[in-house]
Amino acid sequence: MPLKAVDNPLALRLLGLLVERPMHTYALGSELARRYPHVRARSGSLYTLTTSLIDAGWIAPTGTEQAGNRPARTVYALTPQGWQAFRERVGRQVREARVETSAFVDALAYLGALGREEAVAALRERVAALDERIAALETAARDAAGDVPELFMIETAFVGHQMRSESGWIRQLITRITDGTLPWPGAEAAESAPGTPGTPATTTGPGTPTTQKEQS
Repeated sequence: MPLKAVDNPLALRLLGLLVERPMHTYALGSELARRYPHVRARSGSLYTLTTSLIDAGWIAPTGTEQAGNRPARTVYALTPQGWQAFRERVGRQVREARVETSAFVDALAYLGALGREEAVAALRERVAALDERIAALETAARDAAGDVPELFMIETAFVGHQMRSESGWIRQLITRITDGTLPWPGAEAAESAPGTPGTPATTTGPGTPTTQKEQS
């Protein structure tokens, strides 16, 4: 959880679902999973975040709901304060939110360290994973099309577009690596570590590294 729990990115999604209708926490979790398969939310986190939103005065209990022999569940609704906070956050993030870099982008900067074959294998695995996630998003969009307005899931279309763009770009990169049109400096030594395991480098002079083996 962030230091300020209501700053958790998931808070915006929970508030957004409560804009549509009051729900209990279990229903919120089920709806998140149904609409947004790309969002990972543990049930414990949802209950903790719900408590934080209550403490902030953004949501409030409106009653209980019971299905069959299951325990009664508390239903929550957005408060006027929560509606105002929700609108302010949506407006601010649409205007100001930055496109964040990712661990993939960081690793991509050093792709050459893997060597051509391993790089291609890793990239192909990523494309396969992306294709699975794209298919899951498309399924979620189709399933929700009958009862959820398109505008309420417009971000799913955006995420899908990003994933398809990434998948297409990586496929082009794989082609360039395999056909040799992407220069690969140091390809001969790319799979060798810059030293021999168990032989830590020492220095005989400025800029002249040697290994302990060379000294013996």
